Amino acid sequence: MKKLVLLLFIPIVCFGQEDIERYKVYNTTNIYTSLLLDSATGQIWQLQIGLTDVDQIKSVLSDYKYANTVDYYTQEHNDDMKYWEEEVNSKPDSILSIEDKALWKPATLEESLEYKRIAKNGRFKLYPTDNSYNFIMVDVITGDSYQVQWNIDKEKRFINKFY
Repeated sequence: MKKLVLLLFIPIVCFGQEDIERYKVYNTTNIYTSLLLDSATGQIWQLQIGLTDVDQIKSVLSDYKYANTVDYYTQEHNDDMKYWEEEVNSKPDSILSIEDKALWKPATLEESLEYKRIAKNGRFKLYPTDNSYNFIMVDVITGDSYQVQWNIDKEKRFINKFY
């Protein structure tokens, strides 16, 4: 009996996080328009439904990544270290002191990752408002909130952070 209970419990534990979707579609009050959210990075696209291929449009509402992968930050750190080695650390001590070199040396990868926003499925969520063109996007890890305004007119689309 204990083995049966254990066998039933293992799949629940192993696959508990697998059902969090990376991409989610949110309906707007316009029956032809929906928003597609990358719940890991916060990128948003506006989807316009149509009867023909010409009417179906996927427009970028925000291609800015509010969170990035560990690989992205690792590459960024490696680039910073390479720059430091070539441009700062390689200079003779008569030009730049050891103390100055240490001052300009980038933090370790582990230290810098503590302050970075790591992309995770489900990190960002959209919430509708009473204004049919506006949603609130929330980073559920930090609590940061953004006003998301969609519109058919490209110039009227934006995302602004609440401060």
